[in-house]
Amino acid sequence: MRTIEHALGSLLSSCAWAQASDVPGVLLRAIMLAILLSGCEAPKVLAPPPPLRAASAASYAVDVEFDVPLDRASAEDASRYSLIPASGGTPASISSATLVDTLYGRVVQLLIPDWLSSNPDTTDFDLTVSNVQSITGRSTGIRAVRFRTGLSYRAPMRAWFDSNCDRCHGAAQQDGSYRTDSYAALLGGGTNATANVIPGDPMCLTVVKCKPHNSMFNAANLTYFDYELIKNWVESFNARF
Repeated sequence: MRTIEHALGSLLSSCAWAQASDVPGVLLRAIMLAILLSGCEAPKVLAPPPPLRAASAASYAVDVEFDVPLDRASAEDASRYSLIPASGGTPASISSATLVDTLYGRVVQLLIPDWLSSNPDTTDFDLTVSNVQSITGRSTGIRAVRFRTGLSYRAPMRAWFDSNCDRCHGAAQQDGSYRTDSYAALLGGGTNATANVIPGDPMCLTVVKCKPHNSMFNAANLTYFDYELIKNWVESFNARF
C-alpha cells in the first residue's frame, strides 16, 4: 500500500491539471487509486494456498499438492497416503509416491496400477495423508481432501480458468487476442490460426505459456500443481469437455 501511495503522490504532483482542478483532493486520489488497481495488470491479492489439493494426472495417477516444501524420503513413503471411494469400499492400492515438483518441492504423484483396468473416471475419492514431513522436519499432520477423478473442462478446468485466466482473457479484455472464458474460445485461434489448446498436444500455446517461469505462470502466480493440471487435461485427457 505504501508503494501505491507513493505512486499516487508522484502522479498528483507531476500533473499540473490536477493541482488546478476543482475536484477535492480526496476524490481525486480515489480516482487515481482506482485507475492503478483496475485492469489486467492490477496486483493480484493472493490467498494462502490450501493445505492439500488433489487431481488426476492420468487415468492411473493422482497429483497431490501440499502448501509447504516436503522432505523427499517422507513424501515418497506410499504408506502415508490413503485413497478411499467417497461412497465407501476398498481403499485403492497405491504402488508408489514420487516427489515430482522440481520447482517448489510440494507436489507428489501417486500411481495406482489397478485403475488401468478398472478406470474409475469421474468418481469421488477421499485422500488422507498422514504425517508427511516438511523440508524443515516438521510433521504436516493429518490432512484430507475429496476430489473427483478425471479432468474435463466442465470440472475442474472451467473454474480453474475463471480463477486464473479470464480476467485478462475474457469478455472485457483479450490480451494476445485470445480468450479462455469458454471451451470454444480455448480451442480457437488467437494471434494466428493455430488453436490455443490442441487436444493431446502438451506443446500447444496455452500449456507452454503456463509452464514454470513462462509468461502466464508468472502473471497468474501459478504453482507446479496448476501447470500439471492444465498439461494433464490437455495431454492425458485430450482437453475433453
